[in-house]
Amino acid sequence: MDPVERYLEVFEELRLRKRWSTGVEVLRFAALTLAATDVADPGSELEETAKVLSKEAGSFSPLSSTMRHAVAAILIRRGLDPIVIAHSTKETLAAFKDAKLRRSEVHAHLAALILVLDAKGSTPSRDTIARMKAIIDRWEEDHWFLTGVDDYPMAAIHATRDVSVEQLGMDVEQIYQFLRKAKYPSGEQLQLVSHLLVFSDLGPREAAERFDRTAKALKKAKQRVWQSHFDEVALLVLSGAHVDEVVPRVIEYRNRLLEVKPRPTADIAFSIAAGVVLAEEAERIGNLEGATAAANLRAVQAIIEAQQAAMIACMAACTVVVTSSS
Repeated sequence: MDPVERYLEVFEELRLRKRWSTGVEVLRFAALTLAATDVADPGSELEETAKVLSKEAGSFSPLSSTMRHAVAAILIRRGLDPIVIAHSTKETLAAFKDAKLRRSEVHAHLAALILVLDAKGSTPSRDTIARMKAIIDRWEEDHWFLTGVDDYPMAAIHATRDVSVEQLGMDVEQIYQFLRKAKYPSGEQLQLVSHLLVFSDLGPREAAERFDRTAKALKKAKQRVWQSHFDEVALLVLSGAHVDEVVPRVIEYRNRLLEVKPRPTADIAFSIAAGVVLAEEAERIGNLEGATAAANLRAVQAIIEAQQAAMIACMAACTVVVTSSS
């Protein structure tokens, strides 16, 4: 089935079965995850999994907040028990304290969840958590004023990879500096881009140049590319598709999403379209054989999930700000 049609089909099923308290925007990202499954009744299964996850995580856990549906979708796709995941995440957060990592913020919970998912539901080893801490410390050497708990999820993903911490730090910094030379503004979004592009096997210079070409092609196609869009541009680079092919495709997907009611915002439509493109690449890699392909697939899936969870976390934070101000 056409990937956009499949996505819209799942989204409509979720929307029809949603509870009054469940936000439509959250379901848009849950649908992106569940579109890759063959679940018979995604709406009911999502609500039930989210309910169990919320109960087990506890009232004050971010996993019981707005993002619970996005996380529930990930667990359904991976076939994991929400009770086990909630308990393993709590144990991982306790281990964060021993490793002198912060553990109360939303991004700390996302990082713990990513490590638990990589361990297939188990608590990650202390070596893996120590490696995550070492990565954060290495990034702080170059950007102490930018690096913080917001970087925990990406550090968690990289902690599961077989690459030296020092080499990772050097590659990330080279990408960041190449993009600065290309006149992209410094800041947290550019740092996130460098953390994403390092997954590419293009090398720092080519990865940065590919990002620049993709951003310029999107602008030429009348897609705004603000700093808030940098991570989507990076995801398009990671898709591996040629700029001349991937840009028209993501624009087509965006436009199709904007035609369907309830209509998403332009930013969310672009984000979902980029996610659909990367999900297509993940499926393509999944049809290949070999250990390298399998490792790349896991990385791509982790990136998709982290991007979705981070988006939901941002939405939840914005909701809190608005509520507190009213």
